[in-house]
Amino acid sequence: MESDIKSVLMISQTFYPVLGGTEKQAFELSKALVKKGVKVTVITRRTGALAAREIIDGVKIERFKTFGAGVLDSFVFMLKTFFYMLAKRAEYDAAHVHLASSHAVAAVFAGRLAGKKIVIKLGGGRGVDEITLSRGTFLGRLKLRFFSLAGPELLVMNGGVYEWLKNSREFSGLKLRQFRNGVDTGKYTPPLYHEKISAKTAVGLGNDIVFLFVGRLVPEKRIREFVELWAELLAEEQAKPKIHLMIVGEGPEGKNLASAIANLELGSSVTLAGPKDDLLPYYRAADVFILPSISEGLSNSMLEAMSCGVAIMASRVGGAKDAVIEGESGCLFDPLNRQEIKQCLRRHIADRSLSVKMGERARLTAVEQYSMARVAAEMLEIYAGNC
Repeated sequence: MESDIKSVLMISQTFYPVLGGTEKQAFELSKALVKKGVKVTVITRRTGALAAREIIDGVKIERFKTFGAGVLDSFVFMLKTFFYMLAKRAEYDAAHVHLASSHAVAAVFAGRLAGKKIVIKLGGGRGVDEITLSRGTFLGRLKLRFFSLAGPELLVMNGGVYEWLKNSREFSGLKLRQFRNGVDTGKYTPPLYHEKISAKTAVGLGNDIVFLFVGRLVPEKRIREFVELWAELLAEEQAKPKIHLMIVGEGPEGKNLASAIANLELGSSVTLAGPKDDLLPYYRAADVFILPSISEGLSNSMLEAMSCGVAIMASRVGGAKDAVIEGESGCLFDPLNRQEIKQCLRRHIADRSLSVKMGERARLTAVEQYSMARVAAEMLEIYAGNC
């Protein structure tokens, strides 16, 4: 069915080539909409030496110069967002705001005046989600009250957060919809057997069982604790298992991780690879993707790994509970239960075929439920108010 939506305005404080989970999803969704014949314009802040205007993969990007830092920077972006949306009201059919920060307030206000559908994507896992964080400040509570009155549609990417908000009288005025992130299942594809062996060799590994973490190195991901647990498991095994842990990413926990790896003498079984622009070679080399977070939304990296046919080993929190079929496409665990995590690891050590079976099921889930083409088609229906 042909969509009534011909043009969409995306609003994000930062956007590609600035990379983070939100920025990546916004860009991938924008490209998918362009492929469906929708005109997409992004307004964002101008950072560094980025051009004020450019078109990337058919997506038009307008970057606003802001001033100062912190509150002043946010306030200027709010004002520019508000006046741009009113001035260009004839050039878009709906607006999609990425994250419910201060710019979302300006977008909702302008959208009401312009008579446009406004959708806001919420970020964060339970406890660090945007609603919880907003409740902690006076201005945040005012923002939530405004959203209740103005009625933008809030997209929640986490089943646990959605159920909490839906069943809470405090947030009964919010217009909520549970949704999901998407993944380019045409780009992230499973390798053939010989391709996987070549991929392992290309990243400096033999035919070990490769456990992969991709993400920001921050405390809530609990990757340092996972490394300590990894050392315990190796010490407990009578025969040294042929396993390797590959950690891809950067962040404030980087130095602590490097110290832990050195102090625990894990250099031969753990690699701290740093950030990588191209993650596909690492997904293709991996057998099991790990996500030991204490709190999580819906991880882009996990979806990419699933699309590449990689088995999942993740905390039983956030979006992993929605995306992973326990025992079929992955192993879920309590992030604070060390024995439960070790049990998951030992299952893969004992049976190398397990990751293959789980990876096949993970790929099927990615294609059937999380393909970006499907997510974009459903998003167009949401913009149009048809579902």
